[in-house]
Amino acid sequence: MFTFVIPAYNEEENIATIVRQACAAAQPGDRVVVVDSASSDATARRAVAAGAEVLRGPRGKGAAMAVAIAGSTSPWLCFLDADLVSADVNVPATLRKAAASGTADHIVGDYEYADVGTILSSTFTIYEPLVAEFFPEVGALGANSLTGYRAIRRRYLVGGLPTHFGVESHLNISIAVAGGTAAVCQLGVIASRFRYKPDMCREIAGSLLDLAVAHHRLDPGDRPSWNSWVDGGAAAIAAVTATTGRSAALARLFAAVRRPMPSRASRTSLPAAPEPAPA
Repeated sequence: MFTFVIPAYNEEENIATIVRQACAAAQPGDRVVVVDSASSDATARRAVAAGAEVLRGPRGKGAAMAVAIAGSTSPWLCFLDADLVSADVNVPATLRKAAASGTADHIVGDYEYADVGTILSSTFTIYEPLVAEFFPEVGALGANSLTGYRAIRRRYLVGGLPTHFGVESHLNISIAVAGGTAAVCQLGVIASRFRYKPDMCREIAGSLLDLAVAHHRLDPGDRPSWNSWVDGGAAAIAAVTATTGRSAALARLFAAVRRPMPSRASRTSLPAAPEPAPA
C-alpha cells in the first residue's frame, strides 16, 4: 500500500492537478493526502473537491511532511509537489510502479523543466559540492536530486525532519547512511509554478551540515567556516535573481562553485549505520 503525500501552501490554482493524478494512480488500500500547510487561500477546499483527504499542518514543507508520516502506516510514502501544472506522464503512477517493481528503498523522480531557462542554482552551487565533500555515499540521484517527487519505504522515515526546504537534502543523506538503496525514475518534462524562495539554499545547506556534525563528518568547531562558505554561495544565487543576462547569471554561479572549500580539522569516518526498523 502507498500513501501519496502532497504538502501544499497556497496552491489553490494548481492543487487539483496533482490530486487528480494521485487519485488515478491509487490502488485499493492507497491514500491520497494533502497536508494543508497553514494556507490562507482555498487550497484545502479544492483538494477535497478533487478527491483528496486533507490534514491540517503547520507552515513549512518538512513540517507538513512530518504530519503525513505520523498519520500513515503504509509501507511506502510517495511525496509529490503541489504546484504541478502539467507533465508528460502520471507522476505518482510512474513513481508507484518504479517502487513496486524494483528493489530500491528510495525512488527519486528526475525530470526536465518545461522552462528550458531553469537554473537549479541551489542544487549545483550548494548541495552537490557539500554532499560530495561530506556524504559521497549518497551518489548520483539525477540532475534534479532535490526533487519534490519521490517514494520512500516507511522504515527509512524515522527520526525528526527539518521543518523547512532542507527536507529533501536530509532525506537523500539520512536514507543513504542508514543503508537504504536509491534508484532514479525518469518523469519526462514537467511544468510547475515557480516561486523564488530566498532562504532555500541556506536551509538545504543547514540540514546537510547538521547531519555532517551529527555523523562526525564535520567538527563543530569548523562549522562557522562552512557557514561562511554557504553565505558566499547564497549571495551568488541571490545576485542571479537580479540579473537579466543568462550568461552573466551562469558565470556568477560557476564562480561560486569553484570557490575553495574550508579546511576540515576532523575527517572521522561514520560509525556503522544501525539496521533500519522492520517494515
